Amino acid sequence: MTILQQMAAFTYGLNYRELPADVRHAARRHLADSLACMLGASRMDAVTATRSYALAQGGSQDATLIGAANKTPAALAALVNGTAVRYLDANDIVARSGDHDSGHFSDALPALLALAERHARAGAELLTCIVAAYELQGALSESFQFMKRGYHALTQAPWALPIAASRLIGAPAAAAPHAAALSGSTGMIFNTWLKPTSHIPMIKAVSVGLASQRAVESADLAAAGVTAPQDALETVFTRLAPLSQAPPADLTRYEQLGKRWLMTRQTIKSYPAQIYTQAAIEATLALHAQGVRAPDVQRLTLSGHSGVCAGVQGSQAAFTPASREAADHSAPFVMAMALLRGKMTLREYQNAPWLDNDVRDVMRRIDLVVDPDRERQFVQDGALGVELTAHLADGSVLCAQVRQPKGHPDAPLTDDELLTKMRWLLEEVAPTETAERILDLCMRLETPADVRALIAACNLDADEDADAPPG
Repeated sequence: MTILQQMAAFTYGLNYRELPADVRHAARRHLADSLACMLGASRMDAVTATRSYALAQGGSQDATLIGAANKTPAALAALVNGTAVRYLDANDIVARSGDHDSGHFSDALPALLALAERHARAGAELLTCIVAAYELQGALSESFQFMKRGYHALTQAPWALPIAASRLIGAPAAAAPHAAALSGSTGMIFNTWLKPTSHIPMIKAVSVGLASQRAVESADLAAAGVTAPQDALETVFTRLAPLSQAPPADLTRYEQLGKRWLMTRQTIKSYPAQIYTQAAIEATLALHAQGVRAPDVQRLTLSGHSGVCAGVQGSQAAFTPASREAADHSAPFVMAMALLRGKMTLREYQNAPWLDNDVRDVMRRIDLVVDPDRERQFVQDGALGVELTAHLADGSVLCAQVRQPKGHPDAPLTDDELLTKMRWLLEEVAPTETAERILDLCMRLETPADVRALIAACNLDADEDADAPPG
């Protein structure tokens, strides 16, 4: 069998009742977290722009735009909701050692939700396909390093998502590899934006929506009989392999699907910021809890790995972010806001505080130092820990250490902590009980009626003014 055929066989062979209990529970949690991320972003510019575009296209009304009462064709709903799930940089992520790509596997979720609504699928079937999408993306991230060859990790989704989507729409298993080849062959995603820069544009989120739209359309086309090369992934791996010193593809990874589960090894972020900055935020908040305040700080020294103290998050450009998308990838910015506000939620991005003099003053007092030991632990073990030292005006020195940020599978959020996160994600857009309602519905999702109720809970019936971004 080809790789795509192996992926399809795994997906179509899954039985919800036979999935491990912790895998089913994880799928429910990630669905709830992702819906809160979509709703929290529903008034942001990138989301309102794609929503306006989708509504202007017309067509069937078979999938809901999360956060609004409107419906569009499922592919366009995937575009809008896919943009929303990624926009806040609060959705889940897998982050491992330097030998594997990372990835936001929840990028696949909006398209699956749209298709479950269109086809009136049961909640158990939706959850099964969510598990499949996570595991397929995980196999891709472990078997081939797209990032080191100039592609974004999102490239995993155009290959994996159409296979789960094919099962969800009721297409025959033989159509699924064709769907993946149609989508992946025409939707490989170049990494044009994740680089040291003061201004990251909206493509960071909209790329997820576009990949999701293409995946839905590809599943529908393959179900209608359109064909594509069954060995498309082998061709990609062969042709991309010479482009870097990264190892070639590990084709044995696909034979291990279902023998170990990556669904339970995802990070549910505690803060709306890039994954490598999570520990820096946590350490800063720990110092704030000890009484450290910005006016008293002479220097803040963060000792960590290259993911947070160098690269995109720690570059010179990270000290002068000029867009929301750049700010949530800036270690100095999120640390400054955590110190100034004693929290890091969506409110800490309102009114472009990265341009404020007091915030920039704190950023100028931050030093980022790559520690060789922490770098080794990061590369070998995926340890994301940091140590933060505050030198105060009175001569005292305070420190805070984080081994793995809260939300990492080694330090997971409890269900109550997940609910707290969902509440601050929704506090600007929804009634206070909405977060609890969504989490409760996800935790007992079984039937088609449950899926309809869940989607209904996400329809905020926003008025005309709700399309304006907060602030």
